[in-house]
Amino acid sequence: MSTPKQADQERPGDERSLTRPTESAGEPVDPGGYREVLTVAVPLILSTGALTVNLFVDRMFLAWFSPTAVAAAIPGGITYFTICSLFVGIAQYVNTIVAQYHGAGDRAACSRAVWQGVFFSACALPLILAMIPVGIAIIAWSGHEPAVAALERDYFVVLMFGGGMLPLNAALSSFFSGRGRTSVVMWGNVAGNAVNIVLAYTLIFGKFGFPVMGIRGAGIATAVSGVVPAVIWTTLFLSRRNREQYETLRAFRRDRKLFVMLLKFGVPSGVQFCLDVAAFTMFILLIGRLGETNLAVSNIVLSIEMLSFLPMVGMSIATATLVGKYIGRGRPSLAERSVYSALRLALGYMVITAALFVTVPAFFLELFRGDGQTAAQFDLIVERGTVILRLVAAYTLFDTLFIVFSGALRGAGDTRFAMGMQVVCAWVLFVPPVYIIIERLGLGLVAAWCWGLVYVIVLGVVFWLRFRSGAWRRIDMLREPRPERVDLC
Repeated sequence: MSTPKQADQERPGDERSLTRPTESAGEPVDPGGYREVLTVAVPLILSTGALTVNLFVDRMFLAWFSPTAVAAAIPGGITYFTICSLFVGIAQYVNTIVAQYHGAGDRAACSRAVWQGVFFSACALPLILAMIPVGIAIIAWSGHEPAVAALERDYFVVLMFGGGMLPLNAALSSFFSGRGRTSVVMWGNVAGNAVNIVLAYTLIFGKFGFPVMGIRGAGIATAVSGVVPAVIWTTLFLSRRNREQYETLRAFRRDRKLFVMLLKFGVPSGVQFCLDVAAFTMFILLIGRLGETNLAVSNIVLSIEMLSFLPMVGMSIATATLVGKYIGRGRPSLAERSVYSALRLALGYMVITAALFVTVPAFFLELFRGDGQTAAQFDLIVERGTVILRLVAAYTLFDTLFIVFSGALRGAGDTRFAMGMQVVCAWVLFVPPVYIIIERLGLGLVAAWCWGLVYVIVLGVVFWLRFRSGAWRRIDMLREPRPERVDLC
């Protein structure tokens, strides 16, 4: 006999037999197992992996261009993404809504949900542009050296003019990722990232007749390339097949129920995402007060850390998709199985990258050696970066807990808890102590990063305990709440 916590919620018409599930019966061969998780996650991991390579190459180009440019890249870029992340997080929640309706078999609702995300993105654009003065003020407050701050400001402003593409792409891609068609998302992102790399090289260094634009060229490349996946996904979304099977064109209308659902669950998810990004933005801005060398060290380390972090963002989206699908089908036990399968796979990847960060940190750091630094300057960056990269190796393992379980809670609709805990962890436990460590105690770079490790450990454990509690099982996005049933076996 299963316990209430383990039991699935059953609805009339659900397929209950798990003895020999088959593809033809509408189930994967191993529901919730490694094979299904990998099928959904690998294209998303490759997609975010392509973004990782894209950002990594951008930073490497800027390091070759000048140390001041690479020092400015992450503060300017992360300030931009912090402002946009609220809107991206809300629009990205279309993924969960599509997943749950797809699991429930309501195809038309999947398309209507995507259009609500598109409408929301259109509303977000003027708000994003209106936040440009706020971002400029934040950069000015950071107190970075004037040469660095000027480049941060230029990079930030250029990026913001392309910021409206972020929530739009999140909404459009959700039509495919929410249904498990993640290879479509992968190819759209790969195409956009490829265009960005070519444009960045061309505009940063002034190739093929273009003027040398430095960091401003990197920003223009990023802004322009965001249009590419939007065009691809819109074309496929409105293809004849999807118009016939999912009524994608007929669904072009405002749906009050779905728009309210997007705001009800998406706003807490977006706020949580924004608070997480904003906390690290403040961390980087505070690190910048320790001088250009320490800022460059942190920026390079974070660029390297993306090799471990961003691919796991794909795993988080895959986890949310599978949880949403199985909750839509009334099968929370399979949702739970999917989460733990994803966790084991993610930890396997993170252990490998952490081992590389510990054993060969100089290999990664040397990739950022450019002509703009003296040997002594960069040797100092390598020395400090080696220590920080080994700290990062430790926190990546706990970051995996946060990434996977936050995706699971998002897929189940448990977004208010995630938002509340992000407020406490990021803005009570993390940012104020880092400010004290740097500004009041003067303990320096390593102490600040050590506290960052503490923050990530707490965050990972808290989200793991929340998922383990089973509170997410009592949330029903698509229907009125109902008591759980106990399955007898």
